[in-house]
Amino acid sequence: MCTKINVKYSLRNLCVKKAQLTVGKRHDNGFLGITKQPDILYLFDLGYWSFKRLKKIISAVSFFVCRLKTSCDPLIVAVTQNKWKALIGKRLSEIMPLLEGNDQIDLKVKLSKAKKPHFVETVRLVGLLHAGSWHFYLTNIFEATFTPETIYDLYRQRWAVEIFFNFFKHLLHIENLLARNKNGIMVEIYSALIFYLLTQIVIVLAAQKSGKPIETFSFPRSFQLVKAFLTINLRQLLDKTHKGLSCFFAHLVQAVSLLGFKDKLNLPRSP
Repeated sequence: MCTKINVKYSLRNLCVKKAQLTVGKRHDNGFLGITKQPDILYLFDLGYWSFKRLKKIISAVSFFVCRLKTSCDPLIVAVTQNKWKALIGKRLSEIMPLLEGNDQIDLKVKLSKAKKPHFVETVRLVGLLHAGSWHFYLTNIFEATFTPETIYDLYRQRWAVEIFFNFFKHLLHIENLLARNKNGIMVEIYSALIFYLLTQIVIVLAAQKSGKPIETFSFPRSFQLVKAFLTINLRQLLDKTHKGLSCFFAHLVQAVSLLGFKDKLNLPRSP
């Protein structure tokens, strides 16, 4: 069975907040990862791009940064600098020849081309020229302090999700699932997530103990240490637990053997 795992990953907590298992052919934009909680910044790639998703984020009073879909040709409705006034009313495809000699743009745009669009919100489009190619990003963050470079740096933080999936697949071996049904697959996925979270917790505690930043710790190396430590010491821990449970159970049996009798009943004597 071909399956796909979609996750909502928290950059603040360095952990998965939501995991959803779908059939491999289902498009990523069907992932239900947007909540009604306000003031959340969502970073997602083109696979999750949809008008519906953007509208949900705006309605929740949250924020997003994503790349511009190549098939989208937004209409420019406002500019941040007077030198770009001539661009108002044009589509992005129309102004590309006019961008020569510039290395970035910062515009307000309408995305939908429909005569009666269901997505009418104005969003911000920033573009940066890198290695001879333009890279465009959409956001609903309009504060001037968030420069185009800052918006780009925010989007780059999404790379942490790619690193997580690399660890998830290759260190935790989730790419080779043994189960063949949804419940079994989810058990394997959550087991791997628990091990991942345990390693992250150990790294945080190690950072606190050593006084060094979390970023200086290697997840693969820490993971191997956690795995080796548990492999060596878990049996000893379980033996102690087994002895403790056996002792507890023996005391329980002793208590029942002394105090667990029925009350004496005044039964009639046999004739």
